[in-house]
Amino acid sequence: MWGRRMVSQLPWRRVPLRRGSDTIQVWLTLAVILAAFLVVPWVAWWTASTTYGTERRANEWAAGHSYAATAVLVRDATTARPAAGDPELPGPEHVLVPARWTGPGGSVVVGTIPVEVGTRAGTTVAVWVDERGALTSPPRRHNPVLNASAAAAAAVSVVVVLLAGVRRAVVRHLDRRRLRSWDAEWQIVGPGWSRR
Repeated sequence: MWGRRMVSQLPWRRVPLRRGSDTIQVWLTLAVILAAFLVVPWVAWWTASTTYGTERRANEWAAGHSYAATAVLVRDATTARPAAGDPELPGPEHVLVPARWTGPGGSVVVGTIPVEVGTRAGTTVAVWVDERGALTSPPRRHNPVLNASAAAAAAVSVVVVLLAGVRRAVVRHLDRRRLRSWDAEWQIVGPGWSRR
């Protein structure tokens, strides 16, 4: 039953009651399906490969511009709060304490780092520094496969929505045209069928 119905709707079959707008709608549906099968895989591949390459380069850049270092505290971490305007601390139990560490070029750098209250002078703390030896945040590791998959899924969704939107807009226009045609025909036939 379903197969016969599909075969009867093929656009190249001659059907006496089929209007031109019906044929356009069927051809449009076939074109949208064909475009989805041709365009969607290419868009998914292109988006995934581009995103994967970008994320790998970001990981490589972060690995080349952030270095792990060991800082040695110069003074005990007391409960004195930092002055207003100092950088944000990780929590209320942290204070800024002077420390020294060796930068990537071998130079000794002195600065302040946030540590827990009560940490003693001479304690070592792991920090991240940039190529000049200045403190920086740890490198953020990107997951290239996960990000590429998410980008490909988003791109596929956009393409499918666009194709469906184009089809829906054309079908809506065809429906309005059919309604105007039916209304014009009813203006001719209707008076003979009703008492008005």
